[in-house]
Amino acid sequence: MPCLSSLFAAMLLAFAGSVAAAAPSEPLVPKEAREAAEAMVARFVASWNQADGAAYGMNYWPDAELVDPSGVISRGQAAIVQEHIDLWAGIFKGSRITGKVRRIRMLGPTCMMVDFDAELTGVRQLPPGSPVDAAGVLRNHLKHIMEYRQGAWKVVAAQNTFIARP
Repeated sequence: MPCLSSLFAAMLLAFAGSVAAAAPSEPLVPKEAREAAEAMVARFVASWNQADGAAYGMNYWPDAELVDPSGVISRGQAAIVQEHIDLWAGIFKGSRITGKVRRIRMLGPTCMMVDFDAELTGVRQLPPGSPVDAAGVLRNHLKHIMEYRQGAWKVVAAQNTFIARP
């Protein structure tokens, strides 16, 4: 899995970019990769809003890993799907989400980092450590590492982070 070896480098790049005074210009993202990233976020939003575990899981490779905002690690597509099915049956039942790509960075010809922002409303109960704003919106930054395999771009690693209240 060449993309996983790039994961550490991606996290270092993300950290370095957050502390650098001026970020260097990023290389152009090929049209196919940009379209795949946008489609992934659109599927993420649609499947969340329909509480559709099967559709949600289509974004992830079978060996994917997700770190949720509370620090819980789900390993494998099936575990990621089950975590979300449980959330949609519980504290996030009836919730709605929006998402927008903020940044795409190619890490190689078959690997890219997709940063997107999400806003979640209609939450029944707040997860531990979540900073909902005055309007009741839970905001998150998500970082997904997508890898191109077998003719498709899918997520191999993901990190979800709550955005602190201003």
